[in-house]
Amino acid sequence: MECQLEEKKVSKVGTKETSLLIDSDVHPYIVSLNELVPYMDESLQRRMRLGRFQQSHNVKNNYYREFKIPSSHYENIGPLQGMRLDAVPPSGNLPGSDQEYLRSDLLDRTNTTFAILNAGHGTMSAHHNVDLAAEYNSAYNDWLYHEWIIKDKRFKMTILVTPLDPNLAIKEIERVGKREGCVGINLQNINIPLGKRHFYPIYEIAEKYNLPIVLHPDAEGSGEYSPSQAVGPASTYIEWHSSLSLVAQRQIMSLVFEGVFERFPKLKVVFIEYGFSWLPSVMWRMDKNWKGLREEVPWVKKLPSEYVRNNIRLGTQPSEEPFHPKDLIEIIRMAKAEDMLLYSSDYPHWDGDPIDKVFKHFPQDMKNKIFYQNAKDTFHL
Repeated sequence: MECQLEEKKVSKVGTKETSLLIDSDVHPYIVSLNELVPYMDESLQRRMRLGRFQQSHNVKNNYYREFKIPSSHYENIGPLQGMRLDAVPPSGNLPGSDQEYLRSDLLDRTNTTFAILNAGHGTMSAHHNVDLAAEYNSAYNDWLYHEWIIKDKRFKMTILVTPLDPNLAIKEIERVGKREGCVGINLQNINIPLGKRHFYPIYEIAEKYNLPIVLHPDAEGSGEYSPSQAVGPASTYIEWHSSLSLVAQRQIMSLVFEGVFERFPKLKVVFIEYGFSWLPSVMWRMDKNWKGLREEVPWVKKLPSEYVRNNIRLGTQPSEEPFHPKDLIEIIRMAKAEDMLLYSSDYPHWDGDPIDKVFKHFPQDMKNKIFYQNAKDTFHL
């Protein structure tokens, strides 16, 4: 599906002229899980206590609890628990829940060509009831497709699947993966490194369907199936958030050294919201160690950095802020990462990157790639 839009400068954001824009990380929110009821069978509604099976909260039956989606234990104490105050729609509902307001506040304001929608309210990847998780993911995928994707061609979506059961993940990809507007697989982190054979069946169908794997922070640290931060749990949100890049670094090493990209050379894996300034040192260390230890991994036939540049993509948010802003450009050049970065607003979260400030010093050819071309190629738009 080729984008038919003429590739030229078309808009202004702030005071600087910018190129066509693809936003790789926009979060649609649901106000209540009951919005998913039309896409659930009665059994799932009953198990999740939704619809007519939802218990009221009064003194008589206050021992009933609403179903809770696994989430991080760390609370963002920023505005509205991580939401932008100016993203609250006129209705007063949760930011990201009002499609019309999101269109005007984000897509129209920044003249966004396409917005990749990644689940904003949490996923079921960390839930050990795999069958329940798979059914919930199917309901959510149908809701997002019918309530958002088919209503505006600028919206694209990543598919929620269940990483704990590759067979159920494949079943869901086969069900919805060829729908127009489905452009990626939202896999999520579990306690199995991405390079393990556990994931090979998912990678095989992802490559066959031309869908990149997308990882986004969500339920890390929430329970049995989510990894902790490197040496143990964090004490605060700021510690947890600042250490997220360790997850991406560890997963990239697993993917490369386990030989995933030799087996699946067309597979792209996109790390959203893990930063990117750490990339040069990771690539240098991997290359150095491979030169001395490659007998241990004979299936890794090229420099690890070559696999990283060819198969790994990174969202720009949250971009690091060096003392000298132009140093960020040098870091990108050090890693030869101009073709690897995808602009991500993280809307409607308050810690997103203003496009007219973070990238102010970037040369125009680099901005063209980061704002548009790299995402267009990665998601086959």
